[in-house]
Amino acid sequence: MLCTSNIVLGKVGVISYPSSVEIVSRHPIPIGAYVAIPFKAIDVVSGNTIDYCAIGVISQTSYRRLVPTSPSTTASESIGLEDDMLRYAPSLARIIALVGIDNEGKPMIKMPNIPPPPDTQVYLAHIEILSMLFSSRKEGSIKIGHLLTEPRVEIYVDLNALAKHLFITGTTGSGKSNTVAILADRMASYGGTVIIYDVHGEYGSLMPSSNIDIVNIEYKINPLEVPPKVLARMIVPEGGATVQRMLVSKAMAEAQKLFKELIKDHGISDKAIESIYSNASFSKQELSELLESLETEAGEIDTETKLIYLFRYVVKNFIEKKYVRSRDKELYRESSLKASSKVDEFFENAALSLKTQQISNLIAPSRIIVLNVSLLSDDQKDYVLKIVLDELLWLSKHNYFIGKPCPIVVFIEEAHIFLSASRPTASRYSIERIAREGRKFGLILGLISQRPRNIDLNTLSQIQNFVFMKLVQEADQQSIMNASDLLTEDLARSLTSMATGEALIIGEWIGRFPVFVKIDKHEGKKVGTSLDIASIWRNNMRLRYTREENSSMLKEAEKEFYEIFS
Repeated sequence: MLCTSNIVLGKVGVISYPSSVEIVSRHPIPIGAYVAIPFKAIDVVSGNTIDYCAIGVISQTSYRRLVPTSPSTTASESIGLEDDMLRYAPSLARIIALVGIDNEGKPMIKMPNIPPPPDTQVYLAHIEILSMLFSSRKEGSIKIGHLLTEPRVEIYVDLNALAKHLFITGTTGSGKSNTVAILADRMASYGGTVIIYDVHGEYGSLMPSSNIDIVNIEYKINPLEVPPKVLARMIVPEGGATVQRMLVSKAMAEAQKLFKELIKDHGISDKAIESIYSNASFSKQELSELLESLETEAGEIDTETKLIYLFRYVVKNFIEKKYVRSRDKELYRESSLKASSKVDEFFENAALSLKTQQISNLIAPSRIIVLNVSLLSDDQKDYVLKIVLDELLWLSKHNYFIGKPCPIVVFIEEAHIFLSASRPTASRYSIERIAREGRKFGLILGLISQRPRNIDLNTLSQIQNFVFMKLVQEADQQSIMNASDLLTEDLARSLTSMATGEALIIGEWIGRFPVFVKIDKHEGKKVGTSLDIASIWRNNMRLRYTREENSSMLKEAEKEFYEIFS
């Protein structure tokens, strides 16, 4: 075992604790660099001297002067010394492990409980020790990247530990979506099923780096499959509008029953439309006029769009009938008018389709399912997420109890929208329930957010695995310290200096020690990266000049033509 290397970084400074050590050097040591500190300690029980090697990671670094100077005088002028002799670089190393030798002569790793003495030399950690601590590839693990300061040390994460869920956070552009793409690709390559709840349409062009199946769904709400009460909540979100919501819920239930039977018998076809025409409950003339006005406005439309408009008509018809049959007509009249108006607004603005499949029908091994919900409003995304998660939890429980468990990882982008610390959301209870119960049935959450301070801490407390990328705001750093017991203040502050694709990984899935990692780049992830604005503008300008030049040449040719033949 090599504790020393040929690179001496400095010495242990005045302050030394078992968990952290001050290091004094001539030049700053980069954050994320791993150091080795060999020292001897006396066992107070046996009185024997034991050789240890403290392994630490630099979490703070700085530059200082030995002699303060006035604004008008430099240090070299004041005392006649060169500036280089008056500078020193104090750093803080977070000690993660003590490495020693057991009675059989084998390396022994223990938690740090003895501090290295001051003035002990500090070395750059040797690759042999780093590989022993971090690069232990085992069955059930996938590669996520390499050690930040040592590309030869590959970093693997334990898939089984993901049962306790995952949280990925960092500022915009820090590399969160690339991390998700790498994890999803390699999980699916291992045989897993991964679902990405794609809020902004970033993963639609995701290309796998291996032989796996990707299903991209431009998700639209299927009004026949969403529970009537959930649809009513979408359409009438106001808390006090209970009568309107009740009218819409009951009308949706009746309309769903009718249309499910029609589509079961005839499919999405003209025969289904003819069956609605023949229904004595509705006015054939009104239905014809409805479709004629629709075709006048929108031109030729397909059968599915016609059925959705008829479904809308049927829902409003049931609301009207409920009002006519009510005893308190004055109360129901106003509520029915408002409910009908909100039904119109919903059907005009929502992305709807009668062909959207249930997620449970798409589950398969070695598959990534991308649910692109970018066409939906924030409120609709919230309700759809609730529907999807409830369906997946039911499916996971069902598979577990019949003896055919099927672990599923669900990545949720923009998690702060759905787990807001300041307002209630429709999907919050479903997310919290999976955070509590999901590990028993193989349903795993992967929450992604650039605003950890806005996420409810109760849910984050259920998560045991973390990827912390660049975070600048102090409030965000404080919130992740509250979420993870393993994240100390100095490590949290070090996130300010992270570059794109660099991360601090903590939790059971990485092992006992926090690791600074350079995440592998997913070459098939194109959307979501920042645009090269300058190149786009430059190309547009070149095209403009080319068009103008061609136009000028054409005019000259026309002029010559007329001069010759006139």
